[in-house]
Amino acid sequence: MHPGYLFLSVMLSLLSATMVFHAAGRLSTIVVHAILISFLPAGGSLFLSFSGLCRDSSRKALFIHCHLLCMCLLACSLLCVSVNRSLDADFCFERQYIRVLEGRVVYDSSFTESGNHFMRIQLTSCALSGGDTGQASGVVPVVGKEKAVLSAGLDVRLEGSFEGEIFVCDSLSVTRRSILNDWRERIIGLLERRLLGEEYDRSVLLSIRLLLGRADSGRTDIQEKAAECGCAHVLALSGMHLGIIASLGTLVSGKRRRVAQVLSSLLVASFVFIAGPRASLVRAALFFMLSRIPAERRTAIVFVIQCVLFPFTMVEAGCCYGYLAVFAIVHLSPYLDGILHQYVGRLSKLVSASLAVLVFSVPFQMAMNGFWCPAVIIASPVSGLLAGLSMVMGLLLLAFGHLSPVVWADRVVYKAMDRLFDLMLGLPHARWGGYAILLAVPVLLFVLNRIIAGHVIKKKRAS
Repeated sequence: MHPGYLFLSVMLSLLSATMVFHAAGRLSTIVVHAILISFLPAGGSLFLSFSGLCRDSSRKALFIHCHLLCMCLLACSLLCVSVNRSLDADFCFERQYIRVLEGRVVYDSSFTESGNHFMRIQLTSCALSGGDTGQASGVVPVVGKEKAVLSAGLDVRLEGSFEGEIFVCDSLSVTRRSILNDWRERIIGLLERRLLGEEYDRSVLLSIRLLLGRADSGRTDIQEKAAECGCAHVLALSGMHLGIIASLGTLVSGKRRRVAQVLSSLLVASFVFIAGPRASLVRAALFFMLSRIPAERRTAIVFVIQCVLFPFTMVEAGCCYGYLAVFAIVHLSPYLDGILHQYVGRLSKLVSASLAVLVFSVPFQMAMNGFWCPAVIIASPVSGLLAGLSMVMGLLLLAFGHLSPVVWADRVVYKAMDRLFDLMLGLPHARWGGYAILLAVPVLLFVLNRIIAGHVIKKKRAS
């Protein structure tokens, strides 16, 4: 693997994080200028290589590769700046006088911890209390008391007022809905009634969240615990859940590859249609669609496509966590696996993947929460397995109804995950000092490996 892709993934991770904190306009500009400065010697080296001063073909290829990576990073930086600016709300009136907003729901709404209705609106217009209307653009977070979940694509009219950056909605009306909204809501309603049955069970509710992406009852205790442990990404719809759905196509079609690909694609498209354009799910779906492209190149391509086609998803914390995990597993995990393999054997891939994700995600967790849990290196893969089992239980409930063995197994999975998070929360938290130790461990192992390898080479030469 080319080391330049590791550098590219680190820089794209930085850009993804700055977009979540609405600082991409400032920090990305700094990154762009840094790239422009480094771009000049790369371009000069490339010119010298073609002029005949450097005749080594491998070095020419290296210069070309670095040159293209710099151009890609430059384009991504400029793209992040434009996305950040396009999402910033812009009004023709002062915020404190605006009483009406009109726009489109960018993805399915949800409920906050206090039970309030939360959504994001892509603005089209605004109005004052006196009736004067004007243009508006960008995306605005909205909080209200509505009980119904609004699906992505609905045009709405909101009445209320701004409190800081958030629009507090007193009343809401749907001005336009498409047939897709009707289909989605009907399908989701049927599936929810099928899954819930006659009894309200927290374990079944978790399975519904993992299958449908719904948050009709607000955040549950297990979601709170997962967030505190640093495992919030496990309960968010992502590549793991999409992989389970796609595997059903292979299971049904058997060894017929083309049939399996078509059926898996249909199942994935249906799953995304029902769950909606959520940030991590959009990223996972793009990765699935571009599966023929090598993973180290696919990460940057998917990042650019999502910025262009689904810019509103890029400012979500879940999207950033997802990209950090993908960048870490694809670009850093192979290096760590090579270091750890001789120490932990077959477990090296699992340990290196968890360690790589921590290396990328801990700074973001520190910025969000002020601490991180070292125990997440164990909790993350185990809770991921339990979340996958919970989703499988949901599929079985959907297929066969509320059979007693399936309901019992679903409750066992839920209790196991809940107790795992309780155990992890009881362990001490860490800060930047703990992160420095985390970084030092693979570095020291790498140095130790180099020393041992050097001694082995010396002995072979001496013999």
